[in-house]
Amino acid sequence: MTTPDLKPRETVILADDFHAMVGWYRDVLGFSVSRLFENGVHFANLETASGIRIGIGMAKEVDVEPGDRSGNTVLMQFEVDDVASLLSHVAACGGRVDHGPAFSEADGFWFGAFADPEGNPCWVVDAACP
Repeated sequence: MTTPDLKPRETVILADDFHAMVGWYRDVLGFSVSRLFENGVHFANLETASGIRIGIGMAKEVDVEPGDRSGNTVLMQFEVDDVASLLSHVAACGGRVDHGPAFSEADGFWFGAFADPEGNPCWVVDAACP
C-alpha cells in the first residue's frame, strides 16, 4: 500500500464562544483572519505572518460539547524569541499560564505552557529547542 501524499491544512479548534476565540487568537497571538464563514456554519481561517494556520469552528454546530480541555491529547506548540514575554502577554490578555518560563539546562532552551480562554493547551519554546 502506498502512503498517501498528505498536504498541510490548519489545526481546528472547536469553540464554545466562536467570536471570543477568534478575537483572542487575532488580538492576543497576532493571527489574522483570512476567511470568515457565518452563514449557516461558523468557521474562521486564521494565519500568522510566519505561516501558522488554524481554524476555529463553533463546537455545538458539529455536535461537540467540549469538556475539560486541560486533558487534551493534541495541542499546539509555538516558537517565539522570548518565552517569558509571551507568557506574560498571554496572562495579561485572559489566557492561563500553566508553567514556565523554565529553562532546560540539559538541552539549553526556554519553554512553557499556556491555555487559551477556553482551556485549550499550548506549548511554547524558543528557537534553541531541539
